[in-house]
Parts: sequence; C-alpha cells; structure tokens
Amino acid sequence: MTNLKSDQIIYSEHGEDECFEYSNDSGRVPDGIAVGYSIDSSAPNDILILFDDIKYSEYDHKYWDNLELEKDSNRLII
Repeated sequence: MTNLKSDQIIYSEHGEDECFEYSNDSGRVPDGIAVGYSIDSSAPNDILILFDDIKYSEYDHKYWDNLELEKDSNRLII
C-alpha cells in the first residue's frame, strides 16, 4: 500500500453501485466513505480490494432505502 494513489480509492455511493456494510454488522457504509482501493490487473477490469472493516452487503438498495426511511426521526407519518 505504500504506492497507493488517491485515484485508486473507491468511495461508497449507495445509489450508483453495490451496497457496502461494516464487517462488525453496524450497518451500511454511508455515501462518501472510502470502502477500498483498486489495483491494476490483467483481468478485464481493475480489482477492488475492500478495507478489512468493510464487506459487500447481502442486502440490496431497496432494503437499505426502506430501513433508512423507517429510522428517519424527521419522517412524518400521516
């Protein structure tokens, strides 16, 4: 990691890509938080290495959107 460059860092963007969770089950990684880095490879695409405290979510965007709506303290239920 000593040769890591800033353009290799991958950030969580909930609506744009996979959902990421913290490995300790404390929830979804918010938008804008670094989740890992990419490395060049002979594979067709760059390889994504997740940080040790991050994992791919087993849930989809719809699940997280609904959960976050349920926990929104400013939400008005009519």
